[in-house]
Amino acid sequence: MRILLFLAISLAMPAGVIQGVVLEWASGKPLSRTIVNLQPVPGSGANLRPVQIRSGRSGQFSFPNIPDGLYLLQTQREGFLPAAFGQRRPTGHGHPITVTRDSALFTELRLHRMGAITGTVLDENGVGIPRVKVVAYRARLPLRIASEATTDDRGIYRITGLELAKYWVRTAAHQLDDGTGLLPQFGPEAREPRDAIVHEVRFDNDTPDANIRPEPGNLATLSGNIVCDRQTAVDIVIASETMRKKVTGACGGGYSISGLAPAVYEITASYPDGSGSGFTELQISQNMQQGLQVVSTSPTFFETRPTLRIPVKLFARRDDLSGAEPAQQVPTPSAMLGSGHWEFTAQVAPTQYVASIQNDRGEQRRPWRAVRPPEGFPVFVEPFRSGGRVRITISERAAQIGGVVTRDAKPAPGIPVFLWPVKEETRRITGGPRETLTDIEGRFLFGGLPPGEYRVLATMDAREITAELAEEARARAITVTEGQTLQAELTLWQAPE
Repeated sequence: MRILLFLAISLAMPAGVIQGVVLEWASGKPLSRTIVNLQPVPGSGANLRPVQIRSGRSGQFSFPNIPDGLYLLQTQREGFLPAAFGQRRPTGHGHPITVTRDSALFTELRLHRMGAITGTVLDENGVGIPRVKVVAYRARLPLRIASEATTDDRGIYRITGLELAKYWVRTAAHQLDDGTGLLPQFGPEAREPRDAIVHEVRFDNDTPDANIRPEPGNLATLSGNIVCDRQTAVDIVIASETMRKKVTGACGGGYSISGLAPAVYEITASYPDGSGSGFTELQISQNMQQGLQVVSTSPTFFETRPTLRIPVKLFARRDDLSGAEPAQQVPTPSAMLGSGHWEFTAQVAPTQYVASIQNDRGEQRRPWRAVRPPEGFPVFVEPFRSGGRVRITISERAAQIGGVVTRDAKPAPGIPVFLWPVKEETRRITGGPRETLTDIEGRFLFGGLPPGEYRVLATMDAREITAELAEEARARAITVTEGQTLQAELTLWQAPE
């Protein structure tokens, strides 16, 4: 009886409701099982939390009994661009929704399909080659794999799930049935990115005719013996800028990796439990014999300077030449790190910033790699050295950039604000560009900044900031010194139609 009474009272009480349907943009068909998020704008209410549901079989969704506040309504689905209520552009954000007790909103959220690149890998006679791996990269350096596909029996490929951007496409090394090798090649017949055709990807469409004619050449085999300080299995990873392959061997045995195009390679061998490793770098242009050595090592220790009890959240990724490894949180004060190149970032308090992360012998870089990713600090963990130390230097005098965003001379809540550090070194310290949302009063704050020059932009028409966008939008230029706090008023920028 008490439950029935409670339900009756709840139904009688007025409460906000947001409901609607998720549709495919091109066909208008309902999209079932699509994730729909209702996110409160910062400052809307202390007890408000994001809510996530999935659309029903007919694409319908409903958020009943919503507390008063300001919210963003967003969707996400594999193979589609994110969509949001009030979105002006497929690559933009949505408008906030004001919810009161009497609110009853019904809306359609229409999703655009992500882009794709299609083409054919051709032999010397213009005939398609089957089973060739083709990789798409964002058309910028350093190379980072966006997606990949394999040609079908006609030599045709289709690389899907691409954001709206410009891309290069490239074949991987491939060996034909008769033993002929095909070298990695950018489309249509280029060895270097500077000579490759740039393909612009648009939503709801395929970018066609991205044909590639790979050049025949000799592929090499790398083989050798594995020497360890104990008997166990060994994981071997070989990586170049065009490929990453993992094979398994055993201590005291041998290994063999074939189909390698002429290039610089990094080879890492490690025990499965991470307690030992070995690392080597090679220029391979023909069949080679190279022994691999794996030794047990002690953990790497992390120390902060100044030596205060500063809470640090540390992240690292193995920075092999393929750039395919994701970042993961690293336990402190020590962790088992395999030998080779790593890239670190760290999170500290808003009043601090990480000035540097380096091993106890100083920062090391690859001499042949002209362009480095700016999102982290490079650290080299030396092979065959037991343990080691990585020093995290923290400054207590971080700068801050804050302010308010206005639209039609009024504070604008729920607006994305982007921060672009102008110099590469500054981007490395900040962990790349940053983004935040204005609160209920239209205010924003970026803390933990090193001194330097920044561009700040408030817009709903982009999901990431680049140097080109900052220039196009004439983003506000702000220079801060160490420990300084600056306030800025930003006007909401809208991209031209």
